[in-house]
Amino acid sequence: MRRWDVYRGQRFGNSRLPAVLLFAAVFLLLAFVVLFFTLPGYLVYTRDEVHLDLPFLRGETAEVEETGTEPEETLTIEEAVAEIEVKSPDYSHLALANDGEGLEIIQSVYVPYEQVNDAGLTKAVGQARALEAGGLTLELSDETGVLLWVSETDTAVNYALNGTLDLSGTVEQLKSQGYYLTAVISCCVNSTLVSRNPTLALTGAGGYVYSDQRGAWMDPWNADVRQYTIDLTKELMEMGFDEVVLNHVEHPTTEVGYTRTMSGELTRTSCVTNFAIAVRKAVQETMDATGARLSAMMDTTALNDETVDNGQSMAYFLQIFDRVYEFTETYSEANQVIALHVDSTERFVPIISWTFPGGSWAQNFFESVN
Repeated sequence: MRRWDVYRGQRFGNSRLPAVLLFAAVFLLLAFVVLFFTLPGYLVYTRDEVHLDLPFLRGETAEVEETGTEPEETLTIEEAVAEIEVKSPDYSHLALANDGEGLEIIQSVYVPYEQVNDAGLTKAVGQARALEAGGLTLELSDETGVLLWVSETDTAVNYALNGTLDLSGTVEQLKSQGYYLTAVISCCVNSTLVSRNPTLALTGAGGYVYSDQRGAWMDPWNADVRQYTIDLTKELMEMGFDEVVLNHVEHPTTEVGYTRTMSGELTRTSCVTNFAIAVRKAVQETMDATGARLSAMMDTTALNDETVDNGQSMAYFLQIFDRVYEFTETYSEANQVIALHVDSTERFVPIISWTFPGGSWAQNFFESVN
């Protein structure tokens, strides 16, 4: 009995499709082998390119000697001189700081590294109230490289650079009182970190770690040095600081060796400016999220003596950083800021022992009372 509920697929007898596919695959394989062994003989190498020269495409036949061998080719090689020209970068187009857009005058009390403790902060708050200053500027790491707070950055943890200050709690308390908080950290001078990881250091003529009266120097070209500065800056901004000032974004005023091979055309200014750009770009997203500012400390001696080359450029710094700070007593360096057609009252912050109305300053109160 036939069952109609069972489906029987249509059958095609004696299909030749698999045989055709097999033939095509074998043909393509043989063609590839023939081309692989014959085409290299028709590749023509010139100074500028490599091209395929087939006689039948030119309407010619290849000359073959009676012996049946191809004529011997003569390869002529022209001498070429490869020269790579490395020029100093042009930073004149930089506009990372947007001309300090949105900045306001800042007046604060400067608290040096050794005074950032309960007693010192109590004095600083009292002085700020007396001056009616709205800010406190705290030096949180100096040339020793030891941090005053407990940082969670990998470098600080791995090389035991942490202090004991409950900085997060301090920031919260001071912010609740309405203070504009600025943190100052040392970048390229870090004696403790260099002693524990000499691979980060600049070197002197004898290959030893370079140091001067300020301390041991780290290489601004080194990626790990830059990353440590970036990590600390982000951490402080996320903690609640309104501004971070990078101290010692500079180069020694003598010849040194780097942790990587550098072109002779790259100057000290290139070194310092490149470091500054790298840090600014890396922390920009954090700045946008928190509203924090990034500034830099400039060296007074280098600014006032053209023969002293520490790589810092006031013009470039004002294109990269929101403000420039400087220890001074004369305020004469503000003229250099004015000459660059920017507002010195907002973008130049002298750290001085006295105060004045109408402009930005950070009073070095502890220096004046000593």
